[in-house]
Amino acid sequence: MTKNKVTVKINGAEYTLTGDESEDYLFSIANFVDKKVKEILYGNPKHSNTSSAVLSALTITDELFKTRREVEVLKRSLSEPEEKIKKLKRDYEELKEAYDRLKEEYESYVKLQQEKEADVNTLKKDYDELYENYIKNNSEYEKLIKENAYLREQNEKLEKEISQTHENIANLKDQLLESQIELVRVKKDLKDLKELQSKKRGI
Repeated sequence: MTKNKVTVKINGAEYTLTGDESEDYLFSIANFVDKKVKEILYGNPKHSNTSSAVLSALTITDELFKTRREVEVLKRSLSEPEEKIKKLKRDYEELKEAYDRLKEEYESYVKLQQEKEADVNTLKKDYDELYENYIKNNSEYEKLIKENAYLREQNEKLEKEISQTHENIANLKDQLLESQIELVRVKKDLKDLKELQSKKRGI
């Protein structure tokens, strides 16, 4: 796959970036790092390019760590609604099973009483009460279904937020890498300058 290659400026210096991402993306991370470096230099003009690059890397790393913590909080918050839904579903299933068992017992008893020509009024009253409870529980279950739909909607929103957070983390990682590359370059330039000055003094 052909890599994209762009020339960007960071704090007035030109750098060549290559990557699989789009050119717009490469320009955006360069602009981000450039903005960070300029903010630090604006706040304290005494900073050198090296110190401003290091402080920029620290600032970006701080943002990355904070974003990671936010992602962990979001992940934990996603598990709570799912557990609640599972518990409510288990409770409903237990109520429904109990109702089905009682209904079956009632029908068997009614059949037996009919065969014996017995009075089933009392049992029917119990059955009606049980049926009313079942209707009530069924209504509660429908509410749970609506709540479940709401929770799923919230879950989808959280997943979108996490996806966006992951993208931000990826951006921060790339920005940090560019800052580290810049720092290595600055250190090399500084070393070359010292060697040149040393040679001049030797002459």
